[in-house]
Amino acid sequence: FSSPAIYKSFVYFGAYDGNFYALNKETGKRKWIFMEADWIGSSPCVAENLKIVYVGLEFGLWKKRGGIVALDAETGKKKWEYINMPEYTHCSPAYSKKFGAVAIGSNDGIVYCFKAKNGELLWKYQTGREIKASFAFDEKRGLIAFGSFDKNVYVLKIKTGELVYKIETEEAIYSTPLIREDSLYVASLDKNLYSIDLKTGKVVWKFATNARIFASPEMIGDNIYIGSNDGRLYELDAKIGKNTAFFQATERITNKIAYTPKTKKIFLPTFANEIYCLSREIGQ
Repeated sequence: FSSPAIYKSFVYFGAYDGNFYALNKETGKRKWIFMEADWIGSSPCVAENLKIVYVGLEFGLWKKRGGIVALDAETGKKKWEYINMPEYTHCSPAYSKKFGAVAIGSNDGIVYCFKAKNGELLWKYQTGREIKASFAFDEKRGLIAFGSFDKNVYVLKIKTGELVYKIETEEAIYSTPLIREDSLYVASLDKNLYSIDLKTGKVVWKFATNARIFASPEMIGDNIYIGSNDGRLYELDAKIGKNTAFFQATERITNKIAYTPKTKKIFLPTFANEIYCLSREIGQ
């Protein structure tokens, strides 16, 4: 469940053996291991300017189910931790350099926002159900966006956690939003990808796929790419939501694509443990 993060010569990932691993990204040799969790389904994020890596933790204890830890990115030494969450923390943390904040959600439906450097709890925000995916920051406007299993997309103020607005979808959200310029893109298990005007909170367009969407959107140029459980990777015009191309895989697509600008290659993982390497034909 944990996607890797890269920093300098390190690659980081968590596993359901309860360990958080730091490997040499060239050789795969272990550099250090953090072993204090029972399970890790969270994906790490790195604050490069602070040289800290963050990850969510899960525990098998009665009143200690979830938390977050901040580790020195090079040595693995614990900088700070918050392990007082009453439910499992599967959510992946997100970091804002401008605001010096790191946010994470938990299965208790709460978003926790901390001072990234020392772990001071800045604010908490309660939603109606679990928060499974991660967050998108709009540092220009000072906003943070995320989805909840209560079927809503939330937009809060980064500094205070105050609700700016929320948008209701027809099903739970297990997808990390994407913010580009004045638009917020988020997928729902109701099979739709939504484009939302960040200024007004109004839905500009929505695009329906043929199955639930767990994957997160990505943007390349002027196009949005989103995978669906129908096994199809969709290319959409970001402004109007028109489907301009697609690739049909053999299985469900539950993760977002990775793109290499230098080679213009798209890497697409599927639920069948496959990875496709795709290229967009010029003029097509």
